[in-house]
Parts: sequence; structure tokens; C-alpha cells
Amino acid sequence: MGKKILIVTGSPRKQGNTNTIAGWVADAAREAGAEVRLVNAATLKYKTGGCMACMGCQESEEYRCVIKDEASDIIASIPEYDVLVLASPVYFFSVTAQIKPFIDRMYCLTKFSDTSIQTALDHTEFGLIADGAGDMGSGLDLVEKMIGKMAGFFGRKPHTLLVPNCPFDVSETMMDSVLKEKAREFGAELA
Repeated sequence: MGKKILIVTGSPRKQGNTNTIAGWVADAAREAGAEVRLVNAATLKYKTGGCMACMGCQESEEYRCVIKDEASDIIASIPEYDVLVLASPVYFFSVTAQIKPFIDRMYCLTKFSDTSIQTALDHTEFGLIADGAGDMGSGLDLVEKMIGKMAGFFGRKPHTLLVPNCPFDVSETMMDSVLKEKAREFGAELA
């Protein structure tokens, strides 16, 4: 049986490049035997703008955010997956405002004390799909480094699919057979 994969996209453009590429990755992973769930963080209803540093998650025995909204159950389910893939376009040198609250709320999946760090992500692999209109130095490198630091904290190296010089017009992206094949190969590798 294939892996369980959660792909969380963070593009405000439902029919944009990021969601198109993530869809190709998901389709190929499914064809390779994986169970894939796609979640669009841009459409989730949040009660807050992100982590509030209330530390309620650290006081609880559960690995879940104490803020009850559409994101909390999804975040609490991440340890059930073998692979978490975060997908975002690069907006002004970083991930979008739509996915950043989701990422920040993942703090609840780790417990910090004076003597130890425990996590619910013991077996979770990390992945990144990022696209941008500019070259690697226009923010893709920074997003890759950020996800690399996150995965590295848990002792892992992320799987990455980076798409520089991506056209704004998604119809051009959809006609890019080389990119589509690259995305499909990435999806098959994740599975």
C-alpha cells in the first residue's frame, strides 16, 4: 500500500498555477498507489490570524491547537499522514498570507519543555511545491530554506518541487508539458 499524503495549498487563486501543479502531483501520487488529500488553506475559516502564542497546546496532552476552527482538525490530523506537502506561490519573497497561519498553527504538533522536545511528527516526511514569477533569488530560495529548516528540525530533508519563472497566466502553465511531467514525477516519488 502507498503512503498517505496531505497536500496543503496556499494560493488565493483557486485555478492558479500552484493549485494546478499540486493537482498534477496529487494525480500522479494516487496513480502510484498513494492516498492523497488536498486541502486549500486559502479557503479555511480561521478564528485568528494564526498562532496566538497562547501556549494552550503546550499545556494540553493532545497534539492539537486549542483554537477551534476549520484548521484545527486538519492540523491535528497531520501525524496520520506519511508525507505533508506545503504548496505556495511566492508573494513578495515568501509564502502567501493564506498558508502562513496554517504553518504557524503547526506549532501545536510539538511539545517543548526545559528538558525535552517531543513531537507527533516522528514519521512524517515534508515536501514543498513552490512557484514564482521570478528566478530562484526572487524568494523561491527563501521558501525552500524555510521548509528545509522546518524539516531539519525534525531530522529530515524535504522533497522539493520548485518552479521559477512561472507565467502568471495559468493557461500557459497548463500547456507546459515538461513542467507537468516534472510534477508527475515528483508525485510518483512521494508515493
